[in-house]
Amino acid sequence: MSTTQPRRPTLKDLGLDAAWLAARIEESPILLDLTDGMPKFERTVPRTGPDQFAVLLFDPADGTRFIVEVQLGAADTDQLTRALALWEAERTRLPVAHRVVVAAEHIPADVAHAAALAQATAPVGLLELHAEKTGNIVIVHGEPVPLPGPDAPIAPGP
Repeated sequence: MSTTQPRRPTLKDLGLDAAWLAARIEESPILLDLTDGMPKFERTVPRTGPDQFAVLLFDPADGTRFIVEVQLGAADTDQLTRALALWEAERTRLPVAHRVVVAAEHIPADVAHAAALAQATAPVGLLELHAEKTGNIVIVHGEPVPLPGPDAPIAPGP
């Protein structure tokens, strides 16, 4: 007898979109689980893709700013590139500690490897977004994805 893992519903499966997610992050940035403290929302940066946006958050406990590049569905290396470009612009504009976070509903292995390589330049983190629906309530939370080590084999993207 073979078994398969149940597939997690995506936000689109639940009839939700990037605008809905951006509003939830603005209301409660703690749902991303980026820090032990209570991050503060600064602003949303719209993107050209319908399922993409970035948010800037600030952790008042240690002064770190987070550039979180969000994309519904699977992450891709273009998302990482956008995040790094915004990181560079923001740390030039405001010279304090900044961290880059790539957040998506799925982090493919090739994106994880690219993020691990980018660690030489910028502090990069990966976050998988999971949505669960109970009745009329949708809960979204972020789950950190570890970066692969330097000796890990590089897997192709989806």
